[in-house]
Amino acid sequence: PDILCLGKALTGGYMPLGATLTNDKLAHGISDTGGVFMHGPTFMANPLACSVSLASVNLLMQSPWQARVRNVERSLIEHLSPLARLGSTVKEVRVLGAIGVCEMHEGLDRDGMAMVQ
Repeated sequence: PDILCLGKALTGGYMPLGATLTNDKLAHGISDTGGVFMHGPTFMANPLACSVSLASVNLLMQSPWQARVRNVERSLIEHLSPLARLGSTVKEVRVLGAIGVCEMHEGLDRDGMAMVQ
């Protein structure tokens, strides 16, 4: 993607910290020198939040996270795939890693959501 916004997961949800990543072409379009993309300095580079983020990422990298994602993916496929049989309502069911999508032919209003649940 051209832009990737990251949030709570950076710190494992323990502290607010966000980041916006861009490719080089977009970064240079935003700043002629390819400098910092000032997306909102509220939590930008807070030293404590950055430290928490580093610890969180280190914990993640030391864990069997890839196996966990594969397990979540298998579970999503198992439990979401039957929805594809609702062809008149469900356009497509797809899963990639820990993300599952059930795309509908038409949007649902509040009443429609209550019926689906």
